[in-house]
Amino acid sequence: MSRIGWRATIVSTLHSHARIRANSAALMGREGVVVAELRNGTAALVQLDEHPFGLPCGVLRWPLQWDDLDLKEPIEVACPLDYVVGLSAGQVHAVIPGTTASLCSAPVRPLPFCGWSVRFSPHVPRACPACASLVTGS
Repeated sequence: MSRIGWRATIVSTLHSHARIRANSAALMGREGVVVAELRNGTAALVQLDEHPFGLPCGVLRWPLQWDDLDLKEPIEVACPLDYVVGLSAGQVHAVIPGTTASLCSAPVRPLPFCGWSVRFSPHVPRACPACASLVTGS
């Protein structure tokens, strides 16, 4: 199972390379995200959350052994549904992908472009006010 994307806190440098242990005092307690697995999965490349100016040598990514990290699984957050553009009487409507009715129930023509659809934005000047309010929740 891949641990890329997991949150990591550096709790030790005992198992990592000597160059990492040399910066132990500056790295302990720092947090970041695992961005890659190294050495056939025996080590993690951790990108720290902080600005590079506060880190040793300005390095953001550090190769650390798994035993030196406290890992937490990423929190799964459902991303909001993306609505695509549908046209009707000169207005731009929000449409659930694969349907031909807008959120405000107006019949629309979806606007596909080479198998891809334009994403709906409630901030365009010709956006249907009803669809825009339903998308933004206001």
